[in-house]
Amino acid sequence: MDVANYKERFPGGFPLLSPTQIDSIASIAQCRTYKDGEVLLKAGETGFLFHVIRKGNIEVIDRSGEKPQTILVHEPLEFTGDIANFSGRASNVDAIAKGQVEVYEICSDELHQLISEQPELSDTILNAFIIRGNALQETDFTGLRVIGAPDSQDTFRLRDFLSKNRVLYTWVDMETDPVVHTVSRNFGVKESDSPIVVYGNEWILRNPSNTLLAQKIGLKQVLNDEPYDLVIVGGGPAGLAAAVYGASEGLDTVVLDMTAPGGQAGTSSKIENYLGFPTGISGSELAARAAVQAEKFGAVFSVPAHVSKLDFEEQLSVVELASGERIKAKSLIIASGAEYRRLNVDNLAQFEGRGVYYAATKMEATMCGKDNIAIVGGGNSAGQAAVFMSRNVGKVYLVIRGEELALTMSHYLSQRINECGNIELLRHTEVIALNGEDRLESIGIVNNKTQEKSMLEVSAVFSFIGAIPRTEWVGEGIDKDDKGFILTGAHVAGSSKWNIERAPFLLETSRPGVFAVGDVRSESVKRVSSAVGEGSMAVQLVHEYLKDLNV
Repeated sequence: MDVANYKERFPGGFPLLSPTQIDSIASIAQCRTYKDGEVLLKAGETGFLFHVIRKGNIEVIDRSGEKPQTILVHEPLEFTGDIANFSGRASNVDAIAKGQVEVYEICSDELHQLISEQPELSDTILNAFIIRGNALQETDFTGLRVIGAPDSQDTFRLRDFLSKNRVLYTWVDMETDPVVHTVSRNFGVKESDSPIVVYGNEWILRNPSNTLLAQKIGLKQVLNDEPYDLVIVGGGPAGLAAAVYGASEGLDTVVLDMTAPGGQAGTSSKIENYLGFPTGISGSELAARAAVQAEKFGAVFSVPAHVSKLDFEEQLSVVELASGERIKAKSLIIASGAEYRRLNVDNLAQFEGRGVYYAATKMEATMCGKDNIAIVGGGNSAGQAAVFMSRNVGKVYLVIRGEELALTMSHYLSQRINECGNIELLRHTEVIALNGEDRLESIGIVNNKTQEKSMLEVSAVFSFIGAIPRTEWVGEGIDKDDKGFILTGAHVAGSSKWNIERAPFLLETSRPGVFAVGDVRSESVKRVSSAVGEGSMAVQLVHEYLKDLNV
């Protein structure tokens, strides 16, 4: 990799700090000297230290591939780090002193405080961090390697988890890629160990759970025993908005999500009707920006956090995770959203991750190649998926139960679908069978008006049908409607669970101090913009609640 060319390609990622900015950092930093070859930052480790170079150079080295290679060399007045370090994740690279180096050094907490209090410095550092993170994706950076068979459900699970969390990785097909032999020799890997996750020649995980992998790479944060001011369950648009506003207004805030920030919106290839983005933005990018914004103000994200139960202790809400952890909250925002319904076919589990998917992103598009696919559903998510996938695959069959898209889909999307030559709309149609051996090869369909049955040869089917609220963990302590969505405001004013004199706030549930926002809330508008609005509004109501408690 050409060191000079790297900086030329991504100039905004390597600014020189001004004397005023240097003085701000020097006022709280420790001045330290490193000798030639000493390690300032080691790949795979957390506990980030931020360095501004006074004298000398720092070499940034990628050891994730077969051979170490220099990515770039930092010079005086530049600083180390990228967005992964800022978010508390394990470092992607090594930073090593090249000759004797003098630096200003501060810890992660001090950096967050500095960024929160000094807007100009914040913009300089965060912009550089974001550019550096994106730059690695546009180079030949290997990152983690996920080695597994293409039809393995666990291989898909690991790739899906890393992709949704925007962790840099390379998939290696263990059936065809010769690098597998090198890894097997270095780590003593057997085929039965697959899939495996490897970083260079440093470490290996054999078919890890998402939780174990998250702990290894710094996604899974250690949480406090003391009560948080605000706990948010769910990292979709509503939860992310609540995190930004809660943390920015001084609340000790933690976000718990089962998979990754973004929710259902995070799987959208392109959102074009969200205010402020006239050319559209992917759900993943929107979620990533919002998460950085929340982290900038001190919000903590812990992923994966599978919430299994909600209890109450006096005026505190207690969220229990499947791992046994218990997180206490002075106030709680439920933003756990909804999930797509599963297809009503007997052998569905056999093909999930092997031809049946619930998101249409670049990863799934790559897996499908030029094959024909089917998308089931008539809402905006299905429409976005159909338009996106039509640019990559051979043909898209859009399967809907009703007559017209206009009844369930935004006009601009239905219009594009009608104008797209390789999208075929199948009206009054339902999927009744999945066929194949190692992976999906075809689906059986039926016309629900004529009862005529037929077969479609497709390698993938994407399900975007209906919505089931993720409220199973809430239990009986919170009132819900007959479909399981959470009731709020005037709908719970007469609840037997409401135990204080004032009326419930607009987004408050039947339990004082517990709020529900976004798709999980009964009668909510199922749009990104309304979810963001509700998440933002809920924080103001949280302040009102906490003020009454005098906490």
